[in-house]
Amino acid sequence: MDTTTEGPVVVAANWYRFRAGERIRHERVMSVCFLWVLAGTGAVRSCGDRFTLTSGSVLRLPWGHDVEYLADDRAPFRLGTVHVVPRHDRSTPVLPAVAHQPGDPLHDAGDRRGDPGRPRQSAATTSTARRIASLGGYTVERFGDGPFDEGVSRALGALFVAEDGLDAAGDTAVPAALELMTAHVRRNLDRPLPVAEIAAAGGCSVSTAGRLFAAHLGTSASAWVRSVRMREAAELLRSSGLRVGEVARAVGFEDQLYFSRVFRATFGTPPSRYGLEQIRP
Repeated sequence: MDTTTEGPVVVAANWYRFRAGERIRHERVMSVCFLWVLAGTGAVRSCGDRFTLTSGSVLRLPWGHDVEYLADDRAPFRLGTVHVVPRHDRSTPVLPAVAHQPGDPLHDAGDRRGDPGRPRQSAATTSTARRIASLGGYTVERFGDGPFDEGVSRALGALFVAEDGLDAAGDTAVPAALELMTAHVRRNLDRPLPVAEIAAAGGCSVSTAGRLFAAHLGTSASAWVRSVRMREAAELLRSSGLRVGEVARAVGFEDQLYFSRVFRATFGTPPSRYGLEQIRP
């Protein structure tokens, strides 16, 4: 049983679709905010830093942060946001609201505490970013589906704090060009992707693309694409009723036999046997 007097809790969660060129600024937000991009592009300024965000990007803003959202003029981003109070008094009922407007009494609430820090961006290519986006999606839906449940919100707060701890150890300085390239790959796994096309998606040369993949992902662009195709194939085989040939085509392989050879070399088992013991609905 948890005997501590304080613990994390989610106090707000929502989607927001920006208009083209829309700007929103808050001078002081009393939460640790996790935000992720569902689609589109834009930038966020916070604590003196500017972050360029694309689909799949995750940004963590520290306790007491300022923030300015700057949506792209042509493809404005759509965001999910979750606000966590890291240390909320367990003996005080939780009010599901976050202080962000001047004069809000929650700015100085004695039952809410957190520590200052720096914003931290996670690349869409990291497993932590994908988990935060998945957990965030569930949290937003949970907040919108019914009355506030303090027990659930405290449990979700603990999960966000755990993911935040995992992410803190990673290198988060990911160039925007690499974000654009990896997002393009994930959107187009079902067809061939020449390295020149991938580089063009990031607005850079093939040689620059190669250097970015090597420096930040530890491999070449083509090898990274193949690993993403294999991970997606494994997920489809575990979680869908698709046949091997259908999975092969879904991840960009026209030749089922070649797909099977690559899959077996990657996972040590043929795709026809992979995932057979998984629980089905």
